[in-house]
Amino acid sequence: MKRLLCIALLLVLCILIGGCTQQPVTPVTTPALPVSGVPAANTNLVELSQAQPDASLTLDSGVFILAFQTEGARKMQFTVSGFEDYEMTELTTTGPFSGSLTFGPVIKPGTYTFNITGNGSWTAQVIRADRGTSLMVPVNLSGSGTQVTPFFYLEKGQYIFERNETGLSSPQYFLRYANGSFLMDANNTCVQPGFGENSPHPFLFITITESGDYFMNTVSRTNPENWAASIIPSPVIPFMGPGPVIPEKGTQ
Repeated sequence: MKRLLCIALLLVLCILIGGCTQQPVTPVTTPALPVSGVPAANTNLVELSQAQPDASLTLDSGVFILAFQTEGARKMQFTVSGFEDYEMTELTTTGPFSGSLTFGPVIKPGTYTFNITGNGSWTAQVIRADRGTSLMVPVNLSGSGTQVTPFFYLEKGQYIFERNETGLSSPQYFLRYANGSFLMDANNTCVQPGFGENSPHPFLFITITESGDYFMNTVSRTNPENWAASIIPSPVIPFMGPGPVIPEKGTQ
């Protein structure tokens, strides 16, 4: 009892003499350090809209996607400058649509300017592509209208590129290396698979000259417009040896 009384007296004495009163605790915050290096995949680098249709970005090497959304029928024009070749894509949406485009390749750091025009309301974002886990053959892809597909791995060799739509109902298909460069045909005349705009062919052979990751982008006349395509290894034709010896006429 005496011990408790002594402790109480000491506390009172501390308050009276030393001004020992409880003060609010102010948390100490450490300033966030600036993030250096390459932005993470799927990071929105810039947001565009009908109110802010222009933007300039300094991009390093990599694959970048221009994702866009419309609330209804729109006529859209996408312009990206800063490359050796001027790039522009025009497309039409017939209703609410979420699509994506790719551009490039962006091989070395540089400043690139984006301009989008379109009637009505729309939004868009520039995003660094996410390689993720590559798909393996057989590669079965599907989408709606203008899209950028996931990455997929192909060994060197020949493949069959199949599609469900032909003619004007089919989007244009553009195969690309992992760095964004186009995968050209053997004659360097067109981007594989090389279907013409009104081609009736349901499939074509494509040649992969080096093993690695690839991806594809589609550009469609109308959006949304469902499509499906597959990439499968070309069947190996067995070696045909010499046939039976045909005896000369008059011999047994």
